[in-house]
Amino acid sequence: MIYKDFYSYLLEQFSQPVDLFTGARKQPFTLYSERDVLFIKNAKDNIRRLDREGVDAFIARFEETASTAPGDYQDVTFNASYLLAAMKYLAKGDDASQTVVRFHHEENADSEQRYHAWLQDHPQGFVLNLLKSSEGKEGSSVSNSTCLHAAGCPSVNNERSYSQPRPFTGGDYFKVCAENFQELEIEARRITRLTTIKRCRCLHTVLMR
Repeated sequence: MIYKDFYSYLLEQFSQPVDLFTGARKQPFTLYSERDVLFIKNAKDNIRRLDREGVDAFIARFEETASTAPGDYQDVTFNASYLLAAMKYLAKGDDASQTVVRFHHEENADSEQRYHAWLQDHPQGFVLNLLKSSEGKEGSSVSNSTCLHAAGCPSVNNERSYSQPRPFTGGDYFKVCAENFQELEIEARRITRLTTIKRCRCLHTVLMR
């Protein structure tokens, strides 16, 4: 799991009330905790209790599907729109705390330098290599060109193998990196809509440690 105890994490992060909005409908609500219980207060001041069982079921489904559509959680909880909004808030609340990082030259001119700095700072991390044209698509071509690597793999970490100035993020491919392998794999499925992501042979021994 990414979140070993997501309910407790929410209790900690929302010990003080935070005003949020649901994703698609942009409905305002307040999320807060009291006496080790999570509560939602909507715009009409109606209060709803979030139970641990429902939150656990939500996060288990999210880790399985990485879906951001509330309808995909209706069989486990009716509070998915609130929980998805809370996750988005926590992920974007502090850039320094973000654990999944994109390196894409069209999005950041200095992506190549930032990518190599990340590799140097995270030698035990992981790298997703994929075509820039593959976002939101699926199929055999996307499956074949999308691959997960260890940060130290020469395929994603050896500049001497390339002659162009920005070989890792400036051409057809870009990189997504994370310290946590499971988190990166979920992000890979979200980006490409693939159900299974190819793994480089470099991971065989790394993931068994």
